[in-house]
Amino acid sequence: MSVSRRDFIHKSIAAGSLFPLFSMDYKKNRIDLNAKYRDEKYWNDVANMYHQNINFINLESGYFSPSPESVKNYWVDFVNEINESPSYYMRTRQTEMREQVRNKLANYAGIQSDELVLTRNTTESMNIIIQGIKLDKGDEILRTNLEYPNIIQALDMRERRFGTKVRIVDVPIHPKNQQEIVDKVISAVNKKTKVILISHMVFLNGQVFPVKEVCAKARELGLETIVDGAHSFSHVDMDISEIGCDYYASSLHKWLGAPLGNGLLYVKKGNVNRLWPLYGDTAYEDDNIMKLEHLGTRPCSDQNGIIPAIDFNLEIGKKEKSKRLKFLQMRWASELKENKNIILNTPLEEGQSYGIANVGVKNLPPSKLADKLFDDHNIFTVPIDDDRGIRGVRVSPNLYSTVEDIDKFIEAMLKIAA
Repeated sequence: MSVSRRDFIHKSIAAGSLFPLFSMDYKKNRIDLNAKYRDEKYWNDVANMYHQNINFINLESGYFSPSPESVKNYWVDFVNEINESPSYYMRTRQTEMREQVRNKLANYAGIQSDELVLTRNTTESMNIIIQGIKLDKGDEILRTNLEYPNIIQALDMRERRFGTKVRIVDVPIHPKNQQEIVDKVISAVNKKTKVILISHMVFLNGQVFPVKEVCAKARELGLETIVDGAHSFSHVDMDISEIGCDYYASSLHKWLGAPLGNGLLYVKKGNVNRLWPLYGDTAYEDDNIMKLEHLGTRPCSDQNGIIPAIDFNLEIGKKEKSKRLKFLQMRWASELKENKNIILNTPLEEGQSYGIANVGVKNLPPSKLADKLFDDHNIFTVPIDDDRGIRGVRVSPNLYSTVEDIDKFIEAMLKIAA
């Protein structure tokens, strides 16, 4: 990188963004952000900001989502700069840039910067909480039956290591309403319960739990709450501060579209001294959140990519993004739900799900359904064959998905179901 180019990057960082996100070189036309009606031309222009494999339709953005080209270019420029001046950058620039990332992310999440820990993924964030939370002998943690396997394993290890009993409450995937979920969770609380752990969006089927209401009830009972927000951050139109939880964890390489290997941990102000660090650190006071961010040397270029990812999402609009993802879900789900051979494993009512849903075909194992979709129709999904009763493929389109993609999925499913 030449000196002039490096200067350009640093000046652009100071200005808040490296690239004009909606006027990429590979695009012929600029997107009209002031368009009164955001029709399919608008969303096709957004989709064109992603460079996706043209050999198949990717309907599995739940594992992690690709970054738009603007984010990728920003990130790769930092890969080049740091690789050219490795120790110099790490000793002179990384802390300054990390704080820019922290402040921008905190503002986007609706929290304060001293409530935020930058991690590598949801699993790491959740382990910081689960392994570090200070509980007395005999205290219990209550979780739902639909939690992510890595989180269940973390709780199991806590139980084996410290003797903390973990109890499970079963919740339905097709509740009568959201209040039924709240009632089931809260009714499972007993005198030994000290913590409730609940997903915001279930990884299996995209079901959204009423975490705000659960946290409010828990607070009335004097309980702490841990929310697994792996799939909800930058997907559900809600700031973390609105949830009212004590701890929240998410992965930024999912719905935010930041480079792979970025996560966040939220610790409500006043709760930091309730946690032991996952990695040994005695340099900070017990109430300083930075004690939880001792990760050693880290890939700063990946972390810096959070900045343009936030800019991109802000240009789209958080509410508009949520609505678009719900629109894509409902386009296929409303067409398939009445088919007698098709099973919907996700509640579709407003607020009960957004972009992710799970669908199966009767008498067809999920793995075979996924194979048929890919081998016969060039559509990539992930099979879910879960002993908790959810069997089908998880369908998770994103902003790179077009109506044409969704319609091809509808056609494929109807052929398979027939």
